[in-house]
Amino acid sequence: MQYYQGVKMKQPCKDCPFRKCVKSALSPERADDILNGITHDKAFHCHNTVDYSDSHEGRITSDSKLCFGAVLFLENTVRGGCRSNVMFRLGLMQKEFDIDDLRQDESVYQSFEDFLSEVTY
Repeated sequence: MQYYQGVKMKQPCKDCPFRKCVKSALSPERADDILNGITHDKAFHCHNTVDYSDSHEGRITSDSKLCFGAVLFLENTVRGGCRSNVMFRLGLMQKEFDIDDLRQDESVYQSFEDFLSEVTY
């Protein structure tokens, strides 16, 4: 969990569920929850920075970082990009990632429909 501590995110992690090449197996409900959260001002943290030692649900800690894949997904799919989400705007202000690192990224899903059809079982 700790290998991202103090590191500014510049790309999605190798097993980020927002990357098209990663085969995720999320329930349709979980995938909907994720999309609903990131489009309604909730934070979504990188699974590599969440503490799963006590439960499979995970616990956000002071070392947890925002999911850069989710940031790029919003850049690709939502008007206003990641700045449309209050928590991601705070991440920008706290320098978790730089605006210069945001770009149209073909490695992450380009639509809600593609995300939902590919990551759910």
